[in-house]
Amino acid sequence: MSIILLSSCAAMSQKHKSNVVSYYEDLSLVRPQFINPDTLDSKSGKVKTPTVMPPFQSDVSKPLNARIDSLATINKAYSTMQGYRILVYTGASSDDAQRNRQSVYNYNSDLNVYTQYKQPSFRVKVGDFTNRVEAHYILNDLKQSFPNAMIVPDQINLLH
Repeated sequence: MSIILLSSCAAMSQKHKSNVVSYYEDLSLVRPQFINPDTLDSKSGKVKTPTVMPPFQSDVSKPLNARIDSLATINKAYSTMQGYRILVYTGASSDDAQRNRQSVYNYNSDLNVYTQYKQPSFRVKVGDFTNRVEAHYILNDLKQSFPNAMIVPDQINLLH
């Protein structure tokens, strides 16, 4: 039964494919033409060419620059922000903290080095990094001399 059904469907699909004829008709001649009365010239009755309006001109840069300047003035009041530093030493000895501080200076004098005392320990931290990726680049270099160094969140100094 299924063989008869499949063979009849196949025969119908082949007949249908052979009867396909391409059809094209241009209907642009019979489409109605609508004329907007606002575009007609009152004297001649012909269609006027539309006048091109100049682009909208508004200078937004003056108020925008004023706003940016006010934000810059407000931001100058802030000297610190949340960021990251590299902790290279923590311990109870002030002498060890100073030695580690000097070692960091000898390793790279461009880095800012901070010594903090929070009872009962001294901490030596390096750098002012706004994101962890920046700190990680320096950490990889410092790990050779300071294997216990790690990145810690801290308030960092902003450069003005």
